[in-house]
Amino acid sequence: MRPPAIALAAGWWLALAGGAAAQADNAAAPLEKYQYDRLKNIPLTSDGAVTLSLGGQLRARAEFSRHPVFGLAVPEHNNGLLIRSFLSADLRLGPYLKTFVEFVSGQAPIWNGPPPATQLDRLDLLQGYGELTLPTANGNVMLRGGRQEMSFGSSRLVSVRESPNVRRAFDGVRAAWIASAEARIDAFLVRPVLPLTGIFDDKSDPGQAFWGVYGTSPVPGIPALKADLYYLGLNRQNARFAQGTADEHRHTIGTRLFGKANGFDWNVEAAWQFGHFGRSDIRAWTVSGEFGYTFADLLFAPRLGFNADTISGDSNLHDSTLGTFNPLYPKLPYFSEANLTAPANLIDIQPNITLTLLPKVKLTVGWNPLWKQAKADALYGPAITPVPRTAGGAGRYLGHQVSTTLEWSPTDHLTLGGTYVAYEPGQRIRQAGGVSGSFAAGWATLSF
Repeated sequence: MRPPAIALAAGWWLALAGGAAAQADNAAAPLEKYQYDRLKNIPLTSDGAVTLSLGGQLRARAEFSRHPVFGLAVPEHNNGLLIRSFLSADLRLGPYLKTFVEFVSGQAPIWNGPPPATQLDRLDLLQGYGELTLPTANGNVMLRGGRQEMSFGSSRLVSVRESPNVRRAFDGVRAAWIASAEARIDAFLVRPVLPLTGIFDDKSDPGQAFWGVYGTSPVPGIPALKADLYYLGLNRQNARFAQGTADEHRHTIGTRLFGKANGFDWNVEAAWQFGHFGRSDIRAWTVSGEFGYTFADLLFAPRLGFNADTISGDSNLHDSTLGTFNPLYPKLPYFSEANLTAPANLIDIQPNITLTLLPKVKLTVGWNPLWKQAKADALYGPAITPVPRTAGGAGRYLGHQVSTTLEWSPTDHLTLGGTYVAYEPGQRIRQAGGVSGSFAAGWATLSF
């Protein structure tokens, strides 16, 4: 049996085993919860004003990749074993001040060739910051400085990048006004952290600066509707697009409407970008939507979903305007775990269905055809760089992928999962040398 088939078979085994393990899981849950709770809010003073909470994660992930990015990326085949571990300490110094430290170790004992630094980072500081919270009459004001993760909205533009061994972090300052659990405004000025493969050698990227303001709140008078409004700014040296390489000074203004009611859920986002790319002006945009309905009373409580994205590309590589949308620091992988393409110069749809096979077992299947938004522009790979030989051409159709993902959470601290993705290139990608391929992965994550 080929490795992808093994991973898929293992995923189905998890679903079958879930029912048999459910009773044992329920019996063990109170004891497990008690054991991990002992690591939280440990009093360090007699009055309990100073406390320490410890946390961590251990994840093992096996990957089997055949012809990544439609065969236009290297290596042609890669079977990998990835192991990551986090260890954190949260020290609370009274009700207003805290310090947080989190270390990461990413190991790639099996990998075809030198692993990237997002997979191999032997030991480093993932997060380390101080935070001051000041209560006011209308909410709390939070001030934070140091190395930190950030994720806003639905993670389309700013995300922690969960799938690789090393999550994304930023060095800088952040402030927030927090009116409630659902209403807040954040402002920040940071540089992304460059992961490196050694020990405590990760550093700020001197070629990038990132700043912005992000607000979220329920919409007054419409209980089921919430809204985000944001501005994000980016300076990036030697940015690469199909139009060329130059310094990029880009501004993004966007909004998101989301919520759920009566079985329906929705998440719609639109953004406009402007600025300069070398001597060219930037004029780019995106519109994305996710819609679903859950049949809660049916067997397996199926959720039928439909996702769609239109993300601008550059219609003329030789004029004085860059039309390619930059997704900034998005969640990756974006469309599936196969990480076929970045969200730039793209039109796609993704009908999907999610089944709750057991209370803690979910299966999701989706189909995702892909087109270029602008024929003149290129296909953009996972690193948001143009894939060679894909700019121009007569057609827009890039290909399609079918994905299956199964996750089982036998306890609050343990998650087991697997995914399989098969993809076929369209005529335009075949002309560039593209071929069909597949990706499979299985993982086990223990968090505390």
